[in-house]
Amino acid sequence: MTRSALGPSPLEENLRYLANSIGGRITGSMGADKASGWAVEALRHAGVDEVHTEKFTIPAGWTPAPAHVEILGQTKLSVEAVSAGWSPPTPEGGITGNVVDVGLGDAAGFAKAGSALRGAIVLVHTVIPSSWEGLRREGEAGAAVAKRAQNMGAVGILWMAARPDPSVERRSATLDGQIGVLPQAVVARGDAERIARLTAGTTPVKAHFEMPNQVTGPVESENVVAEIRGRENPSRFVLLGAHLDSWGLGDGALDDGCNAALVIDAARVIHASGTIPRRSIRFVLFTGGEQDMLGSRAYAKAHSVELDGMVAAVIFDRGNGRLTGYSLGGRKDILDAVRTALEPVQPLGAKGFTLDAPLFTDNFDFLLEGVPTLVANQDVASFIVNDHTASDTFDKVDIAELKRHVAAAAITAYALADAKMRIGPRQSRGEVDRLLRDTGLEREMKATGSWAEWESGERGSAP
Repeated sequence: MTRSALGPSPLEENLRYLANSIGGRITGSMGADKASGWAVEALRHAGVDEVHTEKFTIPAGWTPAPAHVEILGQTKLSVEAVSAGWSPPTPEGGITGNVVDVGLGDAAGFAKAGSALRGAIVLVHTVIPSSWEGLRREGEAGAAVAKRAQNMGAVGILWMAARPDPSVERRSATLDGQIGVLPQAVVARGDAERIARLTAGTTPVKAHFEMPNQVTGPVESENVVAEIRGRENPSRFVLLGAHLDSWGLGDGALDDGCNAALVIDAARVIHASGTIPRRSIRFVLFTGGEQDMLGSRAYAKAHSVELDGMVAAVIFDRGNGRLTGYSLGGRKDILDAVRTALEPVQPLGAKGFTLDAPLFTDNFDFLLEGVPTLVANQDVASFIVNDHTASDTFDKVDIAELKRHVAAAAITAYALADAKMRIGPRQSRGEVDRLLRDTGLEREMKATGSWAEWESGERGSAP
């Protein structure tokens, strides 16, 4: 399989077409629909036994419009800004109000601003992340800031970009696929710092904020699903997945187009090997990944009766950096079995297995269902500086490195599907509950609003 993955293949042209010809693929958009159609054809050419799409409904459709932010008064300043994802539009004619700096947007920052926030536009500072942990904290922060701003009577939020100037990233205004409650935009870091300096003076700083986004009610989206059926136990399966959707500023080549192309090429490599594993392998390209993993959540729910037979979910969602191993989502009980099963992957760099439990990727709902999950651990490389920005383009992907990832993904999926014994059982709800508390996921879920869904049984296995 390694030779097939590293040799001549359609991988590069597949990714080039996805990034350059289709480009941005916001969930529920025409671009996302085109990407699904492309993925179906690409998987058919890979030689799988069967490929289809599975439709689901997302809470709202969203189309961004240009964001216009202007500082008024003696110091007029037009700034570079983009809408946050799933932000509502500003009212017709826009919003005019004082800009109030709340620092990093924590409780102390809002308390210090106090009554000045009523009718104001909030300016929130950010830290440029340098690690996966920093990126996780970035994703977690938004919900609490928006709630504080709304409770204090603010009418809009301006986020300082968390990328070096002049890049502006598209952060998500919500973490549940619903349209946010306050208009939110991300302002280029240098511009935001200048606004912050102005607000530090004695004269109030007034701004006009206009952003006519288009929003709709629920819309249909779809996952793309393919399968190579197992020779002995076809109803039991390993899932290899990535998300097909992207934000619309760049082309989504790193996040997560390279890994969508990886999933397709891994299917080709396994088929071309001429060997069929004991159990099936499903190749799934999810949409809604950027909106609280809506596609993988829908897949887990739609296939709930099959999850007892699901061996593992293997997810790639960290760009193109060097593969170092897999995160096992807190499952200490599967560590030895995974290490043994994946010995063939070690020459490709997958030597380390960590027990951290990522929240913001498509393993999450399978973890909540008690299914073993493996999330590819990779070096940060160029991912963070380009993630969710206009610079997330095809030229940022190292194709030779991506081919090595294809080899590792194909061997990983095959090894888990062909092993004599499963790497571990499906956990009970009680066991998952303990895992959530032990790994710190409970705190993160409470911060992002998903803990109530777990407690009620709306998400994860039923109580």
